[in-house]
Amino acid sequence: MPSIKEAAQKIGQEAETARNTKSTRLWFLLLVGAVLFVLWWMGKIKTAFAIGLGVVLLAAIGIQTMDYDLDLGSLWAGNSIADSRVQQTKDGIKLMGSCVKSQGKTIADLNCNNFKTQEEAQAKYDTCATQIASYNAGKSATDIKNLDIYGLDGNKNGVVCEALPHLTPAM
Repeated sequence: MPSIKEAAQKIGQEAETARNTKSTRLWFLLLVGAVLFVLWWMGKIKTAFAIGLGVVLLAAIGIQTMDYDLDLGSLWAGNSIADSRVQQTKDGIKLMGSCVKSQGKTIADLNCNNFKTQEEAQAKYDTCATQIASYNAGKSATDIKNLDIYGLDGNKNGVVCEALPHLTPAM
C-alpha cells in the first residue's frame, strides 16, 4: 500500500501531465475567448481592444490546432524559425528545433530512411536525446532514450537503425 507522500507525488505528476496536454491548452484558450466575449458584450472593454485580443486568441488556437509552436526566447536569441519550433508529445515531453517530429510533409520525421549509416543515425539520436533532456526538467538523456520517441530503437538495446550499413574504416 503506497504511503500518503507517494500518492501525493503520483497525483502531482498526473496533474502536471494533464496541464501539459494539447486539449487542456485548447480548452483554456476557448475559456479565455468566452470571457473576452462576455466582457465585450457587457461593455466592460472597448470593441477595438476586444478585436485585438480576439485576433491574438485565434492565432494561439491556430498554433495549438496546427501543432506548430515557437519558442519566443529562442527566436529572440537569433535562432531560425526551424530551430525555434516546439512540440509536445502525448507524454508531455517537449521537443524543440531539429528534433521536432513532423506531422506534415514539410519537415521529415526522424526515421532510419533519413540516414545513410548507422553511425549517422546514432549520432543524431544521441544528440536529440541530450537536447530533449535539456528542455525537460527531471528527464535525463537516458530517460528520453528509453522512451524512444522516434521509434529508431526497435529492440530497445540502445543501438538505433541496426539494419543500416556501418562506416568502413579508411585504409
